[in-house]
Amino acid sequence: MTDNQDNQIPATTAVDFPEELKNRAREFFRKGGEVAYTLNYDYAIELYLDGLNFWPDALDEGHKQLREIALRRQAAGGKKSGFTDSSKYRKGLGKSPKDLMLKAEYLLSKDPSNPGHMMDMVKAAVAGEYKTTAEWMANMLFAHNRQQEQNKQAFHVWVFLKENYEKLELYAQSLSACQFALQIKKDDRLEDSLRDLSARTTMQEYDNNDDFTSKIKDKNAQSQLLDDDKIVKSQDTKQQRLIQAKAEYEADPTVPGKITKYVNTLVETETEESENQAVEVLNQAFEETRQFQHLQRAGEIQIKQAARKVREAQKLYKAEPGNAELKQQLNIVMQQSLQTELKHYELCIKNYPTDMRLKYEYGKRLMRARKFDEAIPVLQEARTDPRHRISSLNNIGQCFFYKQWYTDSIEMFQQALENLEDTEGNLAKELRYNLGRAYEADGKIEEALDCFRKVAQLDFNYLDVKERVEALRKQQG
Repeated sequence: MTDNQDNQIPATTAVDFPEELKNRAREFFRKGGEVAYTLNYDYAIELYLDGLNFWPDALDEGHKQLREIALRRQAAGGKKSGFTDSSKYRKGLGKSPKDLMLKAEYLLSKDPSNPGHMMDMVKAAVAGEYKTTAEWMANMLFAHNRQQEQNKQAFHVWVFLKENYEKLELYAQSLSACQFALQIKKDDRLEDSLRDLSARTTMQEYDNNDDFTSKIKDKNAQSQLLDDDKIVKSQDTKQQRLIQAKAEYEADPTVPGKITKYVNTLVETETEESENQAVEVLNQAFEETRQFQHLQRAGEIQIKQAARKVREAQKLYKAEPGNAELKQQLNIVMQQSLQTELKHYELCIKNYPTDMRLKYEYGKRLMRARKFDEAIPVLQEARTDPRHRISSLNNIGQCFFYKQWYTDSIEMFQQALENLEDTEGNLAKELRYNLGRAYEADGKIEEALDCFRKVAQLDFNYLDVKERVEALRKQQG
């Protein structure tokens, strides 16, 4: 559960969002970005929506980043929201325009190409006067419908867009939607609207000296909208995005959204040179703003780089498993990777001492580094968060095991099993196996055998459970 569950958040319009609310929203966005980096897309989506609950019209920092995560989730095989989905956003927080918009955006994040969810989000955003968000999503819906073959374009979608663009006083876009609707079906009321919208568009262009029609009718703009919704982008598109993001960043290098966009496009190239440039940009942003989120993002990129070196070393060693030099090199890069992670999470919990997820991650790294006495108190704090309680107990139990405090280790594994709902899943098997190891080390053969037998009954090929059962039965005999 996140810390805005009470839903007692002011219903602020797009006209003015207090800086206090924006800062609270940014904290959720920061957490969401970090969680998405670990591929926990569902939790990341919830965190971004929690932030948007405070700042519903946060386009660059909120909605666009959430959209990117949703597309990555879809590419990774993420499923649509179903009846078993218990998220508060699927059920709906309430009936206000903001609540309805967040519900629609949640469902859209689980099904990014669903035009019905797009329409619901536009409708709610218009009602809530979140104009920048409404226009962005309306443009996305426009691009989606335009992308279909003409005989498959939805007439009702064009009519919907015509009406909502008109409410937003975006008359050129409304005119374009009306024209597309009339190409599908003749309608007297739309013919009347067409004449009225043509006049309004002309007047608006005259008043503002701006070519409004280019926002939708310009072919290059349409291509950009479609490109933004593709996970695997061509190298040309990536380069164009990088050039554009760099120009926007250099024009105003203190705006968080422009920093984030530039860093993301640099990281997207997946080259060490660009990643190092992203780290440099983030370090500079931290020096100028003293906002730790920039330093944290830099640490995440460095962790990614270290992990890539480990994978490369593993690949080389796997090709020559008898090569002592490659094995030594693998051990070196693994230690370097662990030290990078330790340094990163230690810094994180100093800046976010109440974030139990960060403490859990730090505790895991301390355990891996065999710093058990340091890991145990950190994990004990982390277990106060229900989301990390069982995993924290499992790790604490392992720390006690390696310290040879077998009785304490047994109690930790037992507590974890008592709190576990799924008694046949992978975590249940791991906990029973660990409990069996602790019983065996403590000389309690009957109890150890019982644990290993239960694991074998669920998964006969789990680790070395077969051998352990057979060995303990011989010892028992």
